[in-house]
Amino acid sequence: MLVNNIFYFVNRYFNYLFSVPSALILMLLFSLAIGFATFIENDYGTTAARAVVFNAWWLELCLFLLCSIFIFNVFKYKLYFVRKLPILFLHLSFICIIIGAGITRYIGTEGVMRIREGGLSNQFISSNLFLEFKIHDNEYEYNGKKELLLSSISNNFFSIPVNFENYRIHVEYQDFIHDPIDRIVLNSVNGSRVLEFIVPAQNGGMDSKYLAYNDIQDINNLSVSYNNNTIDSELKVFEKDSVFYFTCIYDVEYMKMSDQSKGILTSNQTHILNHKTLYTINGKNIVFKNAFKNASLTQVPSGVKNNQAQLDLLRIKLIVSEKDTIIDLYGNSGLISSKEYFNFNNLFFSFSYGPINHTLPFAISLKDFQLDRYPGSESPSSFASDIQVIDGNNTFDYRIFMNNVLNYRGYRFFQSSYDSDEKGTILSVNQDKWGTLVTYFGYLSLLLSVLSLMVSRFSRINLLSKKINNI
Repeated sequence: MLVNNIFYFVNRYFNYLFSVPSALILMLLFSLAIGFATFIENDYGTTAARAVVFNAWWLELCLFLLCSIFIFNVFKYKLYFVRKLPILFLHLSFICIIIGAGITRYIGTEGVMRIREGGLSNQFISSNLFLEFKIHDNEYEYNGKKELLLSSISNNFFSIPVNFENYRIHVEYQDFIHDPIDRIVLNSVNGSRVLEFIVPAQNGGMDSKYLAYNDIQDINNLSVSYNNNTIDSELKVFEKDSVFYFTCIYDVEYMKMSDQSKGILTSNQTHILNHKTLYTINGKNIVFKNAFKNASLTQVPSGVKNNQAQLDLLRIKLIVSEKDTIIDLYGNSGLISSKEYFNFNNLFFSFSYGPINHTLPFAISLKDFQLDRYPGSESPSSFASDIQVIDGNNTFDYRIFMNNVLNYRGYRFFQSSYDSDEKGTILSVNQDKWGTLVTYFGYLSLLLSVLSLMVSRFSRINLLSKKINNI
């Protein structure tokens, strides 16, 4: 009796789970999720939408259940008979489109390829970002890699345990800050002297840049150091008896804002660093504004939406046999990040955050990049790349432009963008042969479903037509 009740319970809910109403509910939830992702993408960027919705486990579960329901109903309602072909094609279209999306998600590869005019390349960098690290002790070596999808509104936590020799090592997520900028914290307990400079902003306004004691920073494309003589910098600032001085490897033009007086300060000489004075160094403008005592710097996002053109900050904690340290890694899509090398607890480490390199089985040479503009405007109307594909003894020319894609050996190359000096091209690379074929078959099946509804004598349209003609 108990077995029969269990069987009845399982069978009842199994049939409900794989029923048409369940499919409709899942399709409604999927539509709402996609709509929600659109608002997230608009407010926080594409990466946030991927992290919260598109790559979420619950959306993948929803699509898996939908695909399972469609497959189950093909056999439950015997849709493989001729008279039910329109419904069969409709189910097959959804099945193939979902499976094609899954193949693209887990097997396909996307990336960006940059080539300069006259240059040759057989590598492209991935669209996805990875945390890569290496550990060695001069005898053995360990290489690790983890794909990351980080955003300001998703749960970014991860922990990577590593067994290396007799060491217990953990790499843990600490913080993620997109488009980080410095923010000064006054009256800090462990603070020191921090200088504030004013430089022109990209949007036409003015930005504050901060320089901590014994530090060196890139300020308006100038390397500026403060009481740091260990590394050469273009502008060296130091303090003596509460007065600030500087030396510069260039001649410095100045203009005092109080009386508009101007002059030139000789290079490699010591000069007083005055407040509210505009200094022009090698064509770059900079103003010394403030000097704060007992201050420290923290980094915060510069805005709500992530700017893909700026580097993001990934802060991780490295734990080695009960000892830990914090590591700051900067990276973003479209640019291979530099590695951080250091020694910690008698081990050597290297860490990096960013895309990884993929190697093509052939090479592409950029013969010429062409950019056309609208008449009387600087806005580009079209751009194209004249390339040459070099694959051993097989060599041929091709022209890539909008809607003219290069398909070769399972790779698809799209014209994406170009370098700012218009002497280099940026191509989007896609390797997803099977995902594309399966998805296209799903679209073909959807078209066959519509056509079969029009021509099949068993379709609802033709049956209603016959009834009308018999009246």
